Amino acid sequence: MNFKQKLSILFYLVRSKRSKDGKIPIYVRITIDGLDDYFSSGCKVLDEDWDGEKKQVLPTDKSYKQTNKTLGQIKTDLERHFDLLQAKDGFATTVLVIESYKTPINGAKIRDEKTQNLAFSDALDTLILKYLKFSDKRKKAYEFDQTPPPERKILLDEEESILKKELTKVVKQGNDIFDKKATKRH
Repeated sequence: MNFKQKLSILFYLVRSKRSKDGKIPIYVRITIDGLDDYFSSGCKVLDEDWDGEKKQVLPTDKSYKQTNKTLGQIKTDLERHFDLLQAKDGFATTVLVIESYKTPINGAKIRDEKTQNLAFSDALDTLILKYLKFSDKRKKAYEFDQTPPPERKILLDEEESILKKELTKVVKQGNDIFDKKATKRH
C-alpha cells in the first residue's frame, strides 16, 4: 500500500554551535508528514554570509559555490532516498531517509568488512582447534619417548602439512583484511 507522503527539506544555521573562527554549522531538517528529524550537513558559514530567506550561502563567502553545490546535492540525495524508500516499502520515515542517505554505500561496505572479519575469526578458531587435536595426537604418538610406527609418522606428517597449508591461507586472509585497514589510515 502506497501512501501519499509529503517531504520537506530545510537548511538552517545552529548558532549555538558556532566555532571559534565564527563559523556556524548548517543543519538539514527533513520533515515527512509533520514529523521531522535533523542532522549536520558538514558545511559551515559565517552568519553574515548566510541568506536566511533563500537558505543558501551568499557570494560574499569565498567557497559559496561549492557549499551551495553540496547543499543542493544533499537535497537531491535525500529526495532520491525518500523516493526509493517509498517505492520499496510503500512509505518513508525521517529516520529511514536519513539512515539510507548516510549509509547507502558505507553500510554495505561496513557489513562486508564485518562479514570478512567474522569469516577470518571462524577460520582462525577452526584452525586452532584442529591444531590442538593434532598436537594431542602427536603427543600420544611420542608418549614415553617412543617413536611411532612409520605408517603413523607418515600420517602425522601429512596432517601437519595440511595444517601448515591451512595456516598459510588464514594468514593471507588476515593480511588481506588488515592491510586494507592499514592502507585506509594513511
